[in-house]
Amino acid sequence: MEKLIEILKEFDKIRKRDVNEDKWRDKSIEEKYETIAEWFRPCAEKILCNGYFLINGKYIIDLGAIELYYHEEDGDIKDFIMYHTNAHPSKSRLFKLNNDAFPYYNFGSFNLHQSGVDVTFENEKKRYRASFLIRSYRVLETENGMYPKTVSVKYDPHSTHIFDDMFYGGITLNGGTEILWIPTGKPGGEIELLERINVAVYEKPNVKKEILISEKEYSKAKHIKTNKKYYERDLRPWRFQIKNIVEE
Repeated sequence: MEKLIEILKEFDKIRKRDVNEDKWRDKSIEEKYETIAEWFRPCAEKILCNGYFLINGKYIIDLGAIELYYHEEDGDIKDFIMYHTNAHPSKSRLFKLNNDAFPYYNFGSFNLHQSGVDVTFENEKKRYRASFLIRSYRVLETENGMYPKTVSVKYDPHSTHIFDDMFYGGITLNGGTEILWIPTGKPGGEIELLERINVAVYEKPNVKKEILISEKEYSKAKHIKTNKKYYERDLRPWRFQIKNIVEE
């Protein structure tokens, strides 16, 4: 996993270059969202096009799409849909001993939650949370850990399915599933930046921005529909996806 950690460290290096300049403070919030996408783009290109997870030396988890989640505890960039921020009081008794603040994950941790699996790369010193959700992937059989020369398997867009595929050996005290990051051997490709799937705008923690529209006015490109209520869709370009991906 060391190679993947090195890739994710590039995000902070690029971020540091921009946030220390006066022009960063003059940007609109939409411009900042686009700039943050560009901070992560070099990482996403390497993750999606130049590497893969090797599971127990037998199977490859080949990523087709990942989504960035980024929240500043003290800054003006908020991403209230994230589970692990101080904006979401924890129910854990252990966290309550820490003044109910979420601890920062160790860099490169897997965060398993109700929406799937995140890989974290947050920074406690600079007070920001960051992770990418594995949004789309496929499972490939491998010989000697090598990427297959011919692949016809479609990508699975259901992010929660990855629990069974990535951790099929369980997580146990004596090892369980062995997960390695293999940075080479996969054919290159191009990525595109899109909006994250099913993410609404939040006015504050746990409160989505509800809008009053008719069914005729509803648009999947602009709105989220849940239980006959409509919400404004979050249009940050924080989904990174291989171009021309074929999903199930």
